[in-house]
Amino acid sequence: MTAWLADALTLGRLALAVGLVLVGTMATEVAQAIRQITLWLLLGWTADIADGVLARLTPKPTRWGRWDFPLDMAMVVGSILGLTAAGAISPTLSLGYLMVAAFLVWRFPTKATTMAVACPAVFAPFVLAHRWEPEIFWWSVLWAVAMLALNWRRFEEIVLDFVDTFPGGHLRPLGKAWRQRRTLRHPTSAS
Repeated sequence: MTAWLADALTLGRLALAVGLVLVGTMATEVAQAIRQITLWLLLGWTADIADGVLARLTPKPTRWGRWDFPLDMAMVVGSILGLTAAGAISPTLSLGYLMVAAFLVWRFPTKATTMAVACPAVFAPFVLAHRWEPEIFWWSVLWAVAMLALNWRRFEEIVLDFVDTFPGGHLRPLGKAWRQRRTLRHPTSAS
């Protein structure tokens, strides 16, 4: 049952990615789209955290666990497309960003590269919310602080995974130093 629920939360992010695009195309005003997209993203990121917790409780990998990160990225792209459709981001900027991101991921095919190029897109809805929907922005900050407090160890693992897989290995000494300082073991699996 736990694995099934983890998989359902993982697959739900695909529907959410499509929904983010639809929200942007159907919005009648920019502020409305930013508000809805930001709230939907908070729901999606909460599902991402929850499916990870549930997946780690199962004795073997979940059926859809290997799709967790690609579906996270689908959700990020969906938010950018939704914001573009709503008029919050210029189509030229979005197209240029997506083309550069695709090239960098193709040229340096690591999870760290994908995480690095996705970072602006992950934060764009929240930065826009700061201007258009300040209340939603501050609720998002509160959500982020709460999630970090509840999941700090997992956050460290994700950051160390990024450091370990960054192209060229230039960041590995930082990861080694952090592990020595925090007496963390190198994770045997990332999910």
